[in-house]
Formats: sequence, structure tokens, C-alpha cells
Amino acid sequence: MTTHFFDVTDIVLYVETETSISGIQRVSFEIIKRMVEHHGSARVNLTYWDRARRDYFCIPSDFINDMPEFDSNVLRHVFFGKSAKVRGGVAPTLEKYRHKPMKYRFHHLRRSYHARRGDNAHFRRHGSSLDEWRNFHTPLGPAPTSTSPPLERTPLTKIAKKGDQLVILGATWAIDGIDECFQHLKDNHGLEVTKVIHDLIPIITPEHIAGDFAKEFYRWLQASTGYCSRYIANSQNTARDLRVFMDEVGTIQPIDVIPLAQDFTLTSSPAPQTCSTPPVSAPGTYAHRLELAMGQRQSILNISKTPFVLVVGTLESRKNIWRLLQVWDRLVQNADLDMPKLVFAGKSGWQNDDFNRFLQSSGNLRGWVEIADRPSDTELAFLYKNCEFTVTVSFYEGWGLPIGESLYFGKTAVVANNSSMPEVGQDMVEYCDAQSISSIQDACRRLISDPKYRIELEARIAKTSLRTWDDVTSDFLAILSV
Repeated sequence: MTTHFFDVTDIVLYVETETSISGIQRVSFEIIKRMVEHHGSARVNLTYWDRARRDYFCIPSDFINDMPEFDSNVLRHVFFGKSAKVRGGVAPTLEKYRHKPMKYRFHHLRRSYHARRGDNAHFRRHGSSLDEWRNFHTPLGPAPTSTSPPLERTPLTKIAKKGDQLVILGATWAIDGIDECFQHLKDNHGLEVTKVIHDLIPIITPEHIAGDFAKEFYRWLQASTGYCSRYIANSQNTARDLRVFMDEVGTIQPIDVIPLAQDFTLTSSPAPQTCSTPPVSAPGTYAHRLELAMGQRQSILNISKTPFVLVVGTLESRKNIWRLLQVWDRLVQNADLDMPKLVFAGKSGWQNDDFNRFLQSSGNLRGWVEIADRPSDTELAFLYKNCEFTVTVSFYEGWGLPIGESLYFGKTAVVANNSSMPEVGQDMVEYCDAQSISSIQDACRRLISDPKYRIELEARIAKTSLRTWDDVTSDFLAILSV
């Protein structure tokens, strides 16, 4: 009987320092959770690369059945025990050194020196602030305790059989030793290795990537062609990009396409003092509105006091957020428009100095722009439900989860007509050219000024059978059973 091993190395590294999850970890968790439900824990195991021991371990997947949602605290206990860190997150401005301990420590000491001097200008130059640095390093209190015994860990080399399948769902590049491990498992133990490719952004748009990540990504992707038996792309566009890369490096490998979901699920623990109980009252009633607002942070409730347009994702240059600010600056000067605010929901990312400078110099565009920093999934759902529409005008995406999530909540969007995004938005959104401020402006203006057109797009959404995570898992089952 074939056993499926799902690599969770990226999740292990993520929960060691983070309290929330990124898009890729969200995708991995949703697929693994449903694979356990459909395939059974006897045939689905989790594996990860232990950097300290430099060995590849397997653990049972049974505990996933007891996790209705992604819980960083539970996963920290599973992988690191009671000594796990409580405050999540890589220190502000140091994301690019996440997997490089020596460089991380050096730059952390450097930032700490400037923090002691009260040098806020140093942090502004790196897209952060002195307050953000100090808040990050404020103690949160003692680590949570758990009485559950640690899970048994077994080196995969002791249990793997020829023909078993190892599925790598997440991003494993820039992790020292892991490629050699995968090559060994294929060559010496006969494992069939399948890798999911979410995007080739680091080598397609390297100008939006910090440090030497683009170079690392190219090396990692090329090395993977030696041990992978099959690739799975998350969109037709990503599959095309991957084929171009394979032509360039002179190799041919099977590529299947499994589009991701146009779906939203609560996969992270609610933020402190938020309500995780879904509303049960009839939509539109006073009770329903009260249940939606219960437990939300005041800053999130404040955003919903006035109409707003929502932008979801890490605040980085690839998301084209500077051009979007320019668009709003133009639109708010039109007296004939009843303008909503523009709300960015996400954490600070790479290469966004121009964005930060614009916000600082303009006073958050004279109050027309707000930032919802690192919202929990519960808070994000609240923002989706209450926004007018959403905007995703990235220069490039591998899929575009916020577009699908917007559709899930019945909200249309302004979407860039490049890469994979038309595969997600289909005919339910308004498209624009990401390179043109005027094109983005025209698309946003249409949805703002023409509510009848917006309602027409929302009606299309209601009539469309959106893709779910169960659909994604069914496709994985079909491919992995071949």
C-alpha cells in the first residue's frame, strides 16, 4: 500500500517565529487537512527537515483531525515543545534573513543599536519604525503549557518504501541541506517526489525581491529537477512559466495543473479578544450585525464606520501599492465622486520605501488611506464582508488568493489582467493594466461611480459555482492515485 508523505518544513519554520500564516501555508494546511479526512491518517504522514539534527523526520498526522483551523500554538508545541517562542514573527525589516541565522543575528544587533539610540530615521529607511521594533520586542508573557505527550518522530529513511510518495506543498528554497535530502530519498529509497510550484515570481520579477533570494530560487528550482518525478502548478499561467524554465535548463518533467480555490476558511487562531463564533442570525438583521461586530478590535471597527475599498496582502512593491496610492490621490480630488477610503490589510514587506514615504509625507493621503496591520482571519473576514469591493493590481501573481476570497464573500474586484489573475477572476471582476495608473484609475472609478454595474458583477458571482478546497483536494487525490 502506497503511503503519502506531505512535507511541512515551511510550516515548521513559519510557526517557529510567526503567529499568522501566509498564502502558501494556508494552501498547504487546507490540502493536508482534507487529505487526512479523505485518505485517512494511516496513509497520510507529515514530514519535515530538522535543521539542528540535519535529518528528515516523519510524524503521524492524526492530530490534524483535532485541528478545525490552523493554530500556531498547537503546531509550535508539536514541533518545538513547551520551550517554543510565544511572540510570533520575524523582527521587522529582517524577513529576508529568516533562514540565514548569522546574517539575521548581525542585522538584528545593528537594528537594536539604532533602537537604543532612538534613531527612528534608520527604521524609516528600511520601511519600518522605531515603535514597530519596540512593540515587537515587548514581552508577551509565559509560553502556553500543554499536557499532551510529544508526537513520535521517526527518520523517514527507516520507514519509507519504494513507490511511496513525498509531496512538497510549500516553499523549501533557501533551506540548507534539504535538497540533498530529497535527492537521497529518491536515489536510495525509491520515493516518488512531487513538488507544487506556486509561482516563479523571484526569477520573473527579481526587481521586487530583496537580497539574493532570486538567485537562491533559481538554484533551488534547477536542483529540484533532479529529484522530482512530477510537478503540480497552481494555475495554467504558472505551468507555462515552469515549462519555459525547464526549456532553459534543458529538462522535461510532467506538469499537472490544479487550480487553487476561490474560497475562504478560518485557518488561523483568532486574534486576542476577537470572536471566533460565526454569526447564526439571519443576514440583514440587527442581531446579525451585532454578531459580526462582537469582539472585533476597535481599530477594525473604526475602519468599517465609513465605506472602504479593501486591498489584501503583504505590503510590498510587487503588489503595485504605490501606483494604487497615486490612483486614490487623483480620485479623491474629484468632487463628483462619493469616495470610499482605501484600506490595506496585511503586514509590511519588501521594497516598499516609496509607498511608506508617500504615506508619511501625505499624512496617510490626508486620511483617505488606512492600514489594518496583520489582521487575523476573523478580522479579515469582517473586512471582506463590509468592503465595497477589493483591489488586486499586482505586477504578477502565481494565483491570487485575495481575488478568490473576495468572490467567496460576494464582492467584485479591480484586478490586473496579467499572469494568473484572470483565471481566478474570470468574468466577475473589472480588469486593468497594472503598468498604467490611468487604467487602474478608470477601473476603480467605474466601480465607485456605477453601483448598478457593481451589482451586475456581484450577481454573476452569485450565479457562479466557485471552486472550493474540497475541489482542490479531489484533484490531488486523482493525480496522486495515478
